[in-house]
Amino acid sequence: MTGMDVKATLDQEAPANGNETRAERVTVIDYKMVTFSLAGKDYAIDIMQVKEIAKAGKFTYVPNTSPFVLGVYNLRGEIIPIIDLRIFFNIPTKAREIDALESMIIISIEEQMFGIVVDAIDKVVGISKETIQPPHPIFGDINIKYIHGVVENQGRLYILLDVERIFGSTRAKEEEAAKTQELEEKLVPAAPSRLEQTKDELDISFIKDTLAALAKFYVTAVNERWVSQRFRQWRDTRSAGSVQLNSAEDCAQYLETFASPDSNALWDDAYANAVSAALPSNQAKQINVWNVGCGKGYESYSLAVILHEKYPNARVRVYANDSDLLAISNAPMLNVPDSSISPLYKPYLVQGVGGAWTFNQSLKEMVLFEYHDCTNQNSVPPMDVIVARDVLSYMNPKQQTALIGDFTEKLKDNGVILLGRNEAMPQHSGWTRSVQGDVVTFSKE
Repeated sequence: MTGMDVKATLDQEAPANGNETRAERVTVIDYKMVTFSLAGKDYAIDIMQVKEIAKAGKFTYVPNTSPFVLGVYNLRGEIIPIIDLRIFFNIPTKAREIDALESMIIISIEEQMFGIVVDAIDKVVGISKETIQPPHPIFGDINIKYIHGVVENQGRLYILLDVERIFGSTRAKEEEAAKTQELEEKLVPAAPSRLEQTKDELDISFIKDTLAALAKFYVTAVNERWVSQRFRQWRDTRSAGSVQLNSAEDCAQYLETFASPDSNALWDDAYANAVSAALPSNQAKQINVWNVGCGKGYESYSLAVILHEKYPNARVRVYANDSDLLAISNAPMLNVPDSSISPLYKPYLVQGVGGAWTFNQSLKEMVLFEYHDCTNQNSVPPMDVIVARDVLSYMNPKQQTALIGDFTEKLKDNGVILLGRNEAMPQHSGWTRSVQGDVVTFSKE
């Protein structure tokens, strides 16, 4: 069912209003939205992002997912996650009856479909884009960053949701980055002359400023050693006068060697074994691990396997969180391609009816995936291991300091932290550095 089909379906139920004013009849309609209610308030979504509307109730439960994920649903052969917006926005709601039919809006964000559960679906409303007003904190019970705007139509005030921001859309992030680049290009200093480069070859303040402005990569004591080393390589491969980073593409090229091994993939056996060897012996019956910025779940499952191997007699719990809702919603259902199946992972995999490989139930129960922004308060128990690869460098200095303080509070005295391959705890800040092969860990002094 297309957006036009949604309009036709809902318009059959929308009563004609014969009392429209002349001004309303001549208003240019250039924006249509599907309206619905949550806790008695009116909300809306751009109709171009709506695939269809439906009623369903038998959702397949997925263990260790966030409370707002009701489960998954088979929509004509495609398995889609079902998100309850009421729970996501912390709106009080009655306890859900088993298999009760729910009103769902099926949306599509970058070719990924979601079903979102609401109280009731109303109709399609056509408006002029010019009537959409900026959001204000007094509207609705939800975070203002999730609101695209507010609009009044025929005496009703609608809160227009930004579903791309809610579901961690890559496109929205790219647009935001483009706007940031446009605003901050004026702040990028001019390339230094050859005389200036000779005078101070490692004056890389312009590199730091540009990485922060265009790539949201912040050079601090956490990564400045790598940035300096990388600058020497960068300078040697660039012609005179082109050392400066002039675009987002230049920044991406500068940072292409920064990422830790096997980012967005299961860790290969060599790296996984190296991490395992770097973990301390621990006879505790309960091992808690905090995986900050877990992404799609590859890192979390890699950790679960090596922890099960390292501590076979312990109960392991991996608290995996990320601020990308799209990634975190799909992580519990992660499919493993044949090319990633190695002797280390094979004992923990099962093959489904369709031939896809997934991790077995016992391993899945070790990992708790949570939608969470680590810059906010982190309610996790004391940790034996913290894994935060390549996370700190993409946080501003104030956020880095706050998160490192959180690590200090949450990590047990005998615990260890694994940062990114090119990251380190600031010197003389109360941390001891340990090297085991190619893996570096940090513990409290």
